[in-house]
Amino acid sequence: MKKRRDEVLVGLTLLFAVVVGLGGTIWVARGGLSSGYSMYARFPWGAGLKNGQAVLLAGVQVGFVDKVELVPDGTLAVTMHVNKEYQIPAGSMATVDANGIFGDQLIAITPQKGVTTYMAAGDTIKAGKGSPRTGELLTKGDSIATDIRALTGKFRSEYVEGGGLADTRQTIKDLTKLMAQMSTVVADQNKQLTITQQALRRTIASVDSAKVDSTVVNLRTASANLEKLSRSLDSTRTAVNDVITKVNSGPGTVGRFMNDPAVYARIDTLLLRLDSLTIDFTKNPRKFINLKIF
Repeated sequence: MKKRRDEVLVGLTLLFAVVVGLGGTIWVARGGLSSGYSMYARFPWGAGLKNGQAVLLAGVQVGFVDKVELVPDGTLAVTMHVNKEYQIPAGSMATVDANGIFGDQLIAITPQKGVTTYMAAGDTIKAGKGSPRTGELLTKGDSIATDIRALTGKFRSEYVEGGGLADTRQTIKDLTKLMAQMSTVVADQNKQLTITQQALRRTIASVDSAKVDSTVVNLRTASANLEKLSRSLDSTRTAVNDVITKVNSGPGTVGRFMNDPAVYARIDTLLLRLDSLTIDFTKNPRKFINLKIF
């Protein structure tokens, strides 16, 4: 009997030691031996927070949730214990994020980049919108599944039962037939193109290169002759322009004849007299010729 009591006492002692050890380990892991200061935040109901959950600053654990109070205005007043070796940058934002896949939560503090000032102990950190919880994800998944089922039913009624599947199959057959016809046309065009290329090669090969060279030489000679003729015509044009200029300016006989009205009048009078003399000579030649014979 005494032996049995000793065994029970030893078992209770071991159980107490295990409980104390586990509790002490959890307490130490949560910073029970480290000194620090308190920071506050407010989150909406249903955040899933409880004492002892981790507090992270930019992914590094800096403390734990010390106290969670339910406020009638629909929020949770959360007290966070932050280790003294860490400071919270000004403008940081606290959110409630999932910690693993088993529904546990943590508080994630996201600081602003480039900030060199820090919040004082006892300040309230502004709360932001955290990641969706497992329940919200499941609800969203159920909504998506419902939409997929409705879409599947609509697809079945419109596409399968409404004859859309048969139309699709017929369209595929028509496309296959069209592709076969196009392949035949392409093959025929390719054949005709090959024949044309061969005829063109034969035509090019039949051209006498010597004749082509001779023709090119003749063309060059004709071009040179045309150039000489052009220069000669240009020289002639210049000479004619000079003569016309001199005639128009009137320094010579022709210029005077063309530009002096008095000269023209005298010549016209002379011509009239010559005409009169010619008529008189024709009518009475003896008047001008007196011929005597022995």
